[in-house]
Amino acid sequence: MFFNKEEPKVLFRTEPDLLDFIPQPIPARSVIPEWFKKLDSFYDHEETKVKQRTIKRCPPVLDAMVSGWLIPTVAEINIVVSNNGEGVSWYTEFDRSVIEPHSNEQIKGHPDLPKPPLKFINYWHMKTPPGWSTLFTPLLNREQEFFTPMSGIVETDKHEANVNFPSFVTKEDGSYIIPPGTPIVQAIPFKRGFDKKPEIRAFSNDELLRRNLNQRRHAAMPSTYRDTQWERK
Repeated sequence: MFFNKEEPKVLFRTEPDLLDFIPQPIPARSVIPEWFKKLDSFYDHEETKVKQRTIKRCPPVLDAMVSGWLIPTVAEINIVVSNNGEGVSWYTEFDRSVIEPHSNEQIKGHPDLPKPPLKFINYWHMKTPPGWSTLFTPLLNREQEFFTPMSGIVETDKHEANVNFPSFVTKEDGSYIIPPGTPIVQAIPFKRGFDKKPEIRAFSNDELLRRNLNQRRHAAMPSTYRDTQWERK
């Protein structure tokens, strides 16, 4: 088994001749964006002169940023954008396909049209434990300089084929080099099985008391969530 019962693991596989040749999936937590690294945890409020927290002290922002893996481009790609973004051509010295075109008719009415939809080819197969799917999404709280992928969810515990990534180039007209290893998507595994029909109701009196108490604690000590409720990912 490639995972144990206590801690589910993800397996990435590729062709034997590509294993030591193409960039590997990148743990999202290993490449924190520079803007976030440089951000101070606190700043002086202009009016009150009291130190206030920045989002560097906000666990939800960090958790989104470090979740899952970044799937990279396999090679350097030269792209040429023309006709106000409606034309995109590409060239690479990699001996396999790196991008393939999509028909506009496949996504008729999509707000990013008339930019051409392109499919980035992925040479890594992602395998998750039984009952786990994967959300493939644009990078969370990170800039994507060259393109924006569409989001999708795949049952990666069952699907035995590689998942490719439909995307839109976002650059203005010109020629650009996409370096090898440029992240295309963020792949975040999650466990299936929650009830699709939520319970919708008002707070009970006891729930209101607990909610209000938590809000007062948070107002008095803004790090309450981080210190008492957050679980390090």
